[in-house]
Amino acid sequence: MSFQHIRNATSVLTVNGKKILIDPMLSNPGELPPVPFTRSLRRNPLTPLPVAIQYFEHMDALLLTHRHFDHLDKKALSVLNKKMPVFCQPEDEAFLLKAGFMHVHAIEQSYEWHGIQMKRIKGRHAPGIAAKLLGPVSGYLLNTPAEGSIYIVGDCIFTPAITEVFRTHQPDIAVLNTPRAQMLLGTIITMTAEDIVSIADLSPSTKLIAVHMDAISHCTFKREHLRSFLKRRGLEHIAVVPNDGEVIDF
Repeated sequence: MSFQHIRNATSVLTVNGKKILIDPMLSNPGELPPVPFTRSLRRNPLTPLPVAIQYFEHMDALLLTHRHFDHLDKKALSVLNKKMPVFCQPEDEAFLLKAGFMHVHAIEQSYEWHGIQMKRIKGRHAPGIAAKLLGPVSGYLLNTPAEGSIYIVGDCIFTPAITEVFRTHQPDIAVLNTPRAQMLLGTIITMTAEDIVSIADLSPSTKLIAVHMDAISHCTFKREHLRSFLKRRGLEHIAVVPNDGEVIDF
């Protein structure tokens, strides 16, 4: 198994010999608008792709946690192969079919594909009424007998349901979106550095990967901040904070 962090929440997971593209935002810097209901008026993304756009022509499947524009943008919809299978939450199925994807698999609970077992974990993008404003979001626990398990947590705040996943399944790897993204009134709508520490305490055998930083305007915590936070506490070992384009082999 290997994991390549592309940018923001976009990544490529290679498992059982299949390349799975996760949450593709493929636009060039400044091609996307500011994030609504936030304090920033900067256009997005803030950073370029670390690979050529042609790289994404060779994916075997697409996995979508939700369809906010920093996880699925118009550029991705225009360039991706519409014949490859797409795995998503049920709420996004109709949109993806209308967008032209021919093989959309809405995962209610679980789905198996090429020996990869996928279990959907319902998430919450924000506390309280802000969760309704932001809409549904899911995470996915992928497992194979030979290569182990990886939990793509998605844009979720740290909830009791996520705690239960770590406590019950103890995934080998987990990818956490930890940019401390904020809305207008200061509501935190993603995980934070403190959540990384809590999850490491909860599931110490899980290798943690922290992403979704530096590329979108409402994300207040950068990679350098997270690395400093972990170093000050002597916790550099609990999480990998990859640069854009970096490949992590397991």
